[in-house]
This record gives sequence, C-alpha cells and structure tokens, in this order.
Amino acid sequence: MSPKGVVVIGTDTDAGKTMVSAALVAGLRQAGVPAGYLKPLASECAPGPEGRPVSPDVFLLDRLVGLKEPLHTLNPVCLRAPLSPLAAAREEGVELSLATSAASCREFLAGQEFGVIEGVGGLLVPIAPGATFRDLAVELGLPVVVAARPGLGTINHTLLTLEALKGAGLSVVGFVFSHTQPADPGDPSVKENHALIVEYSGAPFMGALPYLGPRNQLTGEALSQAVRDNLDLSPLLEITK
Repeated sequence: MSPKGVVVIGTDTDAGKTMVSAALVAGLRQAGVPAGYLKPLASECAPGPEGRPVSPDVFLLDRLVGLKEPLHTLNPVCLRAPLSPLAAAREEGVELSLATSAASCREFLAGQEFGVIEGVGGLLVPIAPGATFRDLAVELGLPVVVAARPGLGTINHTLLTLEALKGAGLSVVGFVFSHTQPADPGDPSVKENHALIVEYSGAPFMGALPYLGPRNQLTGEALSQAVRDNLDLSPLLEITK
C-alpha cells in the first residue's frame, strides 16, 4: 500500500503553513485518523530537548497537538540562519540534496497511517542545488493543501501557486486561509477573495482559520475548536480512505 499523506504549501513565508498543518493534524485526529507531522527542511532552528536543533514550528506543533517522535527527528534538515534553506545551508557549509530530503519524507511516511508534511517558505523556494520545494513535492507525489493569507493580494499569490502546482501535475486538495494577524476590519477583500480563487482555479475552499493570538499564547483546545467551527476537511478525509 502506498503511504498516505498531504503536503502543506504556503503562498509565501508566514502565510500560515504551520497553523494550517497543526489544524489538519488536529482535524484528522478528531475524525479518527492518526496523523503525524514532519517539517523536512527548516531554518531559524534552536537547540531542542535532545540537544539537537529543532524548528520553532515543530515546538509549536508539539505543544498544540502532541508529537510522539523525538522532536529533532521531525526536522531532518534544521538550519540556524533565517534564510531560504539553500542560502542558509551555504552559509553554514551544509550540503543539501533533493534525493536525501525525499528519502527522509518517505521514511517518515512509512511509519505513519497518515502524514502531514509542512513546506518551507513558498512553493519555489530553493531547497537544494537546482531544486525547489515543488521538486520535492513532485518526488513525493502527494496531494497538496495550500495555506494562504486572507487579505488583499492573496488572489494573485494563491492563483500563481495553484497554477504552478497544476503545471507540475500535483493534485490539490484545497486551500485554507490562515489569519496570522488580527483581522483588518478595513480590508473589504477578505469576504470576497476565496470565492474568486475558487472561480478562477476550481480548487476547493476548505475554510479560514481565525487569529488565535500570539504563538506563545496558543492552545491546543483553541485550535481544535477553531477547526471544528471553521474548516471543512471533507476533501482531505476523502484521501485518507
């Protein structure tokens, strides 16, 4: 049986990939699907409880949904500099390989009933010489959920990402808006953006996560409630069967 999972790709840095990934893990578990999490490449890493570098995103997922694996194993490539993976690796003298990253993802998936793999940066961020994150997604062949900002400018960014995924032959489960900041009451586009993206792309809109507060104040209970109240995970649950 082929490994089951989904890749979460953002329209840009800080588009809400980590919160969307946490929401998917939480929602899948609520639906009775044991789901694990992996961030195969990350930057801005800090020492973890095992003495190995860990991404702040993995720390957050562990706090919100609980992760059974040693945290450093969920960041096969964990770099210090706040740069794209390839730029950070070159600064630190680390060699990156598309084949190695793909192998680490497959190893993770082999131990999961269903895996949620979070991307880094946007779809075309360089992750190895001559390779972007899209190349890794193609190697894995998993369907994709796109995390996007809800406000002005998201239509262009989201449609470009969806078009690039389609051009690479990748299946799109849908897209999720994630409020990484408090909603701007002066932005009238928020109410209309998702409908236009659906109209022009045909990708399902899976809902919008509200802003739940600063990272250090987020709780698993608030996230689980937000998933129940705001997301339609039926397109995702279809691929778990």
